Amino acid sequence: MIKQQQKGFTLIEVLISITLLSLVLMALYKSADILRNSNLHLFKHLEKSSNTLKGSRTLYMDLTHADHNITVLTEDKLHRLIIENTTHSLYGQGAAKVTWLVAKENNTLLRIEGGNYTIPLRGEQRVEVDEVAKDIEMFKIYKSKKRDKILAIIQIKGQEAQTFMVQNIPLRPVDTNGTKKKKPTKPQIK
Repeated sequence: MIKQQQKGFTLIEVLISITLLSLVLMALYKSADILRNSNLHLFKHLEKSSNTLKGSRTLYMDLTHADHNITVLTEDKLHRLIIENTTHSLYGQGAAKVTWLVAKENNTLLRIEGGNYTIPLRGEQRVEVDEVAKDIEMFKIYKSKKRDKILAIIQIKGQEAQTFMVQNIPLRPVDTNGTKKKKPTKPQIK
């Protein structure tokens, strides 16, 4: 007797394959849901941090291209940063004086760039003023004892504080040809 070959699947085989397929699809759906939530969380975090990073990046570049002549003044709970000479210019100046301060109106963080100017500004002084961020709760700058490191803390209302440190700030001014200028010697009195 010759056996006939089975041409189809039995009902039990079909039910088992449907059950296995549904288990695999449920696992894939759960993985895709976890990935979607993770991407959404990352997008929200990056969107939130990008608001503060814009100003932080500019401040970082101002400090890394500065010479040693950096002054930090404390006003109430906020600091004022004065960089007498930086080669990082947003307006094409070879060497610029840059001041970072928080204006009392709306606690607005401002970046002022120009040649040789004083604050408060007078009409004849040519400067560029950029509004970096509003609702600043904290703008603090700390210098190390050796004055070669600076710690910056910026916090916008409702956001986490942004901190960074700039290291290896040159202790002596850099000449235009890239060599360090020698400190002027004091005349000796005999």
